[in-house]
Order: sequence, then structure tokens, then C-alpha cells
Amino acid sequence: MRAIVPNRPGLLAEITEVLAARGVDIDAIVVESHGSAALVRLEVERGDEALAALADAGHPAVTDSVLLARIEDRPGALAALSRRLGDAEINIRSLHHVRRDEGFAVVAISTDNNDRARALLGDAAL
Repeated sequence: MRAIVPNRPGLLAEITEVLAARGVDIDAIVVESHGSAALVRLEVERGDEALAALADAGHPAVTDSVLLARIEDRPGALAALSRRLGDAEINIRSLHHVRRDEGFAVVAISTDNNDRARALLGDAAL
């Protein structure tokens, strides 16, 4: 999920405290400052609870469904995956690395057509 919020001191503390108070565990978080705004991207187990907690605190967030793909952990593997999707006219909305595991990397991908992307990736889609 992601939220675009006014950037100010204490923002990260506020967001993480709100989620902790509702018992939401954060699996991954990225915060980027863009002038007077901040982009907060979160991965959590209890998405609905996190959305409600953030909205109640005045930080409405949106979600994208993602698919996980397992690719070889080598130079060019992500380029090949991206090219396959691009050549099929599937737009990547967001992508981030989740983990490395025994010679492979797992990436989370949000596209404009996850069903087509999943079919195209075949066994690489988890």
C-alpha cells in the first residue's frame, strides 16, 4: 500500500505508532521525500486493518494487488523479466525486491494486468 502525505518531522514515527497501536506488523517500508510531500510504501500482513488505521489518522492510503515472481539472482534477470512484460504491452506500475534465496530473487510486481502477467511468467510466478 502507499500513501502520499505532507512531509514533516515526526511523520514516520506517527505512522508506525498508529500501525503498532492497531497490532499491524510491518513487513517492509520505504519512505521517500519529494519536496513538501512524502511517499510512504508499506507491506503488511493485515492490509485492511492498516488501511483503516492510516485513514483514521488522516493518512488515507491505496493498495495495489501484486504478484510475486522468482527469477535467477544474476545480472540481467530483472532486465529480461521487464522486457518480457514490456514486449507483451504489460505496464509495470511498481516493482520491488522482496528477498534472495538460494540463487534466486523474489520480486513483487504490480502491473496494469496481473492476470496476463501471471500467465506470461508461467512457473516464475509464485
